[in-house]
Amino acid sequence: MIELNQSRRLGSVFILSGTAIGAGMLALPLVSAQVGFWAMMGLLFINFLVVVLAALITLEANLLVEPGCSLYTMAVRVLGRWGRLFAILSPLLLFYSLMAAYLAGGGSLVFQYFGHSTMASPQVCVIIFTVFSGAFVYFSTRSVDLLSRLLFSVMMLAFAAALITLFPAVDEQNLVYHPIHWEPALVAIPVIFTSFGFHGSIPSIILYLKSDTRRIGTVLILGAVVPLAVYILWLLVATGVLSDQAFIQLSESGESAGGLVRELSDVVAGNQLKLFLHVFSDLALLTSFLGVSLGLFDYLASLLQRKNNWFGRLQTAFVTFIPPVIFALCYPEGFIVALGYASVALAILAILLPVLIVGKLRIVKKHQSENYRAPGGKFSLILCFFFGCLVIFTQIMISIELLA
Repeated sequence: MIELNQSRRLGSVFILSGTAIGAGMLALPLVSAQVGFWAMMGLLFINFLVVVLAALITLEANLLVEPGCSLYTMAVRVLGRWGRLFAILSPLLLFYSLMAAYLAGGGSLVFQYFGHSTMASPQVCVIIFTVFSGAFVYFSTRSVDLLSRLLFSVMMLAFAAALITLFPAVDEQNLVYHPIHWEPALVAIPVIFTSFGFHGSIPSIILYLKSDTRRIGTVLILGAVVPLAVYILWLLVATGVLSDQAFIQLSESGESAGGLVRELSDVVAGNQLKLFLHVFSDLALLTSFLGVSLGLFDYLASLLQRKNNWFGRLQTAFVTFIPPVIFALCYPEGFIVALGYASVALAILAILLPVLIVGKLRIVKKHQSENYRAPGGKFSLILCFFFGCLVIFTQIMISIELLA
């Protein structure tokens, strides 16, 4: 039993880390070029601390209401009607927009590798990608756990190989201190925050580790520590290798993510680096998709009260995958634009609602000592709440073009 719990804890760290380390991390070097490497390190640590506190606050809320229940259940039981509204809309906006973008990207990967030889169209490749990856989510969290371990391990090996290959090309002049300008630093906050966005999977992890609740807090912290370490190393190499001029050209070209991989691949002669970077970026997309789809699957199963048998899970799978597939096939660019608003939904989902739920539960239930309690007391709740409001405010300012 102890070995099973240890295995599940390790697998849960992989799921959380794989969810956070998605294709969006390719945007981090572009943001870092505007802010400066050392200022970016400071912003990373601030976001990391808030993300960990928010995750532990969510854990406290979940264990107090019902271990493993969805955010919807927590919000309805504690916050009432208006909590129900936000608990329905914010996860759906976040999950469906992310999944639509990941499905479009995953379909293009399948087409890139197999489409020309099989004569399959890009649309068919989207469906193939959905059926393959969605099957693991349908079967069980355990199957996602095992697949995530394999993919995450290969991804980290490719990442390490790319770092080792690129590290000799790092130029210290690209990492020197830049004067901090508040506007680019403010714009960077939603991007960095979204890069730690594994919170939608927390109820699934709590349900998965239900017999080992004492260790869940450690699992959540490690799930954030791994992405932090990866981002630091990634930014050190990416911003150290490419000059400011190269990043400006990438931003103006309109192909930032793909262009970044191409520019980095050209730094070292040979095809090995290109292979490492493509394997890493492709698996980052797939592992993130698995974590996001698992979170949406369990959320919808709770929301729609579907049974945990083959027919109930099949119904949940249809509701989980069909809407983003339709959008990915018919209107992919619409949801890629909507990704800019993912930080707003994530701030509501991961910070504001859990903080309000815990704040009310601590008053109503007097928070008995035997229950789990997130560290920091009222200060943590206030800090996280204002940070969540800052993320939403910043994204709104960016959307109406008052920040750029």
